[in-house]
Parts: sequence; structure tokens; C-alpha cells
Amino acid sequence: MTGFLVLVAALIVIGWLVAYMRAQKPVSALHPLNQAETLKLAGKFEDAIAVYRRTDDPAAKEGIALCLAHLGRDLDEAQRLMEWMIANHPQIQEFQALGLAYILLRKGDREAALRLYEDNLVLLETRFRDDYTDPDPLLAETLTMYATLAEASGDLTRAIALRKRASDWAPGSVWSTATPTPKSYH
Repeated sequence: MTGFLVLVAALIVIGWLVAYMRAQKPVSALHPLNQAETLKLAGKFEDAIAVYRRTDDPAAKEGIALCLAHLGRDLDEAQRLMEWMIANHPQIQEFQALGLAYILLRKGDREAALRLYEDNLVLLETRFRDDYTDPDPLLAETLTMYATLAEASGDLTRAIALRKRASDWAPGSVWSTATPTPKSYH
């Protein structure tokens, strides 16, 4: 009888833990930043911008800036938002610099974009060689921007390798089908 009671108590505790864990997941999945990142992975940049605008989290400004850059519109606003993020909420600065360089490249300011990219190249290489080695779909966007700037700098071998990694890390996403940069960026 004691064994039966222990088994029942264990099942109750396990059931409660499973229910608790499941109850926590929808809360995080419904967070606007998570929703927006999921939309970005699907290439739904307009929808992602709308979701980002529903939160006052400063990271949303960076998300909006990058979505605008991917869309190729409101690039002055994208630059302003990214510069604000770098000044007020510096995170992984080489990634933020890469985002700004990508925006500048999309704006047609190739010289400034490549200067900023080259200033951060060693840090980017180190991050992806030493720190970010496990596949992470949320880093596929960064890899794709990195590939775009590598290509613009004339490093096609690096660009191809980075695009492949982005595709491998986020199969089925917009980043898995990222094509080479249009020649107008060069």
C-alpha cells in the first residue's frame, strides 16, 4: 500500500509539473518580441513591425529597424532607430554595428557600411567561431546580414559559407532562401 501511495503522489507531482510547464510556455510564446521574431523568420516583415510597435521594450526598435532595412523602405528611420539603440541600449555591439552597416548598405552608403563592417569583422569572426557555434534560428538573420556585407566587401567565399550556415540554422525560414545581394549594393 505504501508503494502505491508513493506512486500516486509521484504521478500527481509529475502531472502538476507538466501542467505548470505547459502553462508557462504560452505566456512566453505570446510575448510580442517572440511573436515578432517568429514573423521575421517567416519573412513577414510588415507583420513583425506591427507586433514590435505593440511593445515598449527597447529591443523592439532594433527589430523595427532591421525589418525596415529588409523591406528596403524608410531607411533613414531604420538608421535613426539603430543608432538610438546603440547609444541607449548597447547589447552585443558588433551585432548592432553589423545591423547598422547593413542599413547603411541598403541606403546606398557603401563606403560607411563597409568601414563599419570592417571595424567589427574580427569581433564577428570571433563570436561565430567561439561563442555562437550551436545552430540558433534567431541568429540566421545576423548571419544573412553578415553574408551580405561580406559579399559587398568582395569576400564571396565567406558570404557563401555564411548563407549556408544561416540556411542550416533556420531551415524553412526566409533566411534559408536568402539570395546573394543584388548587384546594386556593390
